[in-house]
Amino acid sequence: MWHDQIGSSLVVRNAESSFPQGAGSRYVAKFRNLQFPKETLYDNVCFVPISLGQEYHEGSKLHSIMQLVNKTFKECVVIVSDMLHRHTLRIVDPDLTMERAFVKSVNIGRQWVENNADAWADLSIPYRIVYWSDLLGMEAYADHRQQLDVFCDEDDVACNLVDDMVGYFVEAACTEGTCSDEKLRVAALSREYLLEEHAIQLRMLPQMFPQHHFVYPHTKRLDPLMDFYERMTGSTCRWLRVRISRKDHAE
Repeated sequence: MWHDQIGSSLVVRNAESSFPQGAGSRYVAKFRNLQFPKETLYDNVCFVPISLGQEYHEGSKLHSIMQLVNKTFKECVVIVSDMLHRHTLRIVDPDLTMERAFVKSVNIGRQWVENNADAWADLSIPYRIVYWSDLLGMEAYADHRQQLDVFCDEDDVACNLVDDMVGYFVEAACTEGTCSDEKLRVAALSREYLLEEHAIQLRMLPQMFPQHHFVYPHTKRLDPLMDFYERMTGSTCRWLRVRISRKDHAE
């Protein structure tokens, strides 16, 4: 499996990149409101989930995140959310079939890895590049997804938190003039995106790697995500918020 293979085809090193060497020098990433003693992070695995199409996961901003990870954790797993991105593609393009969305999302993920290889080329810690399709294909996923669906059906607070996150997606994708049917379509795809994401990143991976943390730029949707995790598990969410600043503006 991917999680016990270092040096396999899942690991990408020295790939040609469209970003120049030293691109990461313009930005610095720092933890925001860190809830854990920093010294406790050193023996943990760090997951870096990639939101394809987001500027903070491209080029020099991504490089700054990876440099922070490199000096903080013992190992890094970059999760390329290729197949998860199929839902976003269908939100943007109502005419895109599920089959075409699968193919397109996989191609976008592979291209992202090729374009951003400089971000991890000089890491001193072991790292893996893992694709969402690998995670989605694991036998454990179906069980975690079923348990998550049951939890959301039975817990009103959890259901409301998912609704809040769906609302962020709909707000970003739609305008005031968007018809109600289109908003419902976007909401349905957004909910599927979130439940698939949560089954893997809030259930499956934390159980596989108890000593872990996720590192992600601070966005407003992290609040309900972290609240959802704590509601579901009764434990503090191990997602760490990151602030990215230009070096000449960083304190």
